[in-house]
Amino acid sequence: MTRERLDRRELFRLSLGLGACGLAGCATAGRAQPRSAPTGATARCVCEPCPEQTPPKTDDIKLLPLKDWQPRSMLRTKVTRLERAAFPVIDAHNHLGRAEDVAAVIGAMDAAGVETVVNLDGMWGDRLREEVRRFDRAHPGRFLTYALVDMRGVDEPGWTRRTVARLERDFRAGAKGLKWHKSLGLGYRDSQGKLLRVDDERLDPVWDLCGKHRRPVAIHTSDPAAFFTPLDRFNERWHELNAHPDWLFVGKDYPPRDELLEQRNRVISRHPRTTFVAAHFGNNPEDLATVGRWLERYPNLYVDIDARISELGRQPYSARRFFIKHQDRILFGTDTFPRDPEIFRVYYRFLESDDEYWDCAAGHHRQGFWMIYGIHLPRPVLEKIYRLNAKKVLALGVR
Repeated sequence: MTRERLDRRELFRLSLGLGACGLAGCATAGRAQPRSAPTGATARCVCEPCPEQTPPKTDDIKLLPLKDWQPRSMLRTKVTRLERAAFPVIDAHNHLGRAEDVAAVIGAMDAAGVETVVNLDGMWGDRLREEVRRFDRAHPGRFLTYALVDMRGVDEPGWTRRTVARLERDFRAGAKGLKWHKSLGLGYRDSQGKLLRVDDERLDPVWDLCGKHRRPVAIHTSDPAAFFTPLDRFNERWHELNAHPDWLFVGKDYPPRDELLEQRNRVISRHPRTTFVAAHFGNNPEDLATVGRWLERYPNLYVDIDARISELGRQPYSARRFFIKHQDRILFGTDTFPRDPEIFRVYYRFLESDDEYWDCAAGHHRQGFWMIYGIHLPRPVLEKIYRLNAKKVLALGVR
């Protein structure tokens, strides 16, 4: 398996030197593996079967493991069924790297009224050209593919010059923007083993090139606040982090979460001619007041909602006020492979309905044991979030 064939989570695992189970000491570290991460409460290697990890059976409900607790709400509340959004949709944040049946993807898009999907998995060079060919060129107006940067050899003389030249070729070949994963700041390391900063000056010409070509930068920096706190009885995403221990950034030499976000913001400030879309609501939906201050401070900054309606929907009053106030700076996105139109419909229900206390896990995955509420946005705001803001950011006409 070549590096370019790996998906984004596999790339991130390899950049950290973790095994298939998510642990650094595993014998599979540094190799691509199809194994899954451990699901138990204790982080340990599961790359080989281990009978000791099978919990003993018991009928005593007092001894029910927390990982097995799956409460069902007794509330009977209104359920709004939205087959399509109020307006044709541009999904500005998605990953199609594994899509073999493009016709099936288009079928799911058509069923949910999705006009265009932004594919953030274009990679670079020949792979980028192939992705543009099989998505953008083969299906005009339905897909827009972004490039990525190859960080290998970042310490080598001339790396910045070569990278800028390759990215310019990728833009000319049809890449509509540039995507950065959270590996920048949390995974990529130099030859001395030091984590590369988001605001590393070697990347300044890359940001400038995006501004020159009017190509937006979709940047994922940091992660949810719970991922930077100890995995203990107080962690509100205990279940998720036990299933994915490699998503926990506590200890080692990881920077504090606030420092990562500040590094990103310094880049945005230094490059006012470049448009930045901070993925996952700026990766700070737990603190809407701070995200609002960022939008007021940086006119070249936008945010998207992908994979964060679980956070936004548990604070519906504040979220609704925020969406209305900053309606020109928010993009629609799902961050979930469009295998099923129901994925999109979960987002429509959040944005358009006033439904109470419902489960949004089908829109991405289980992120916490809380329910969310719809925010029932006005139609003019919905049109901006569903499509108009994305059209402005992408600086091109989408049919």
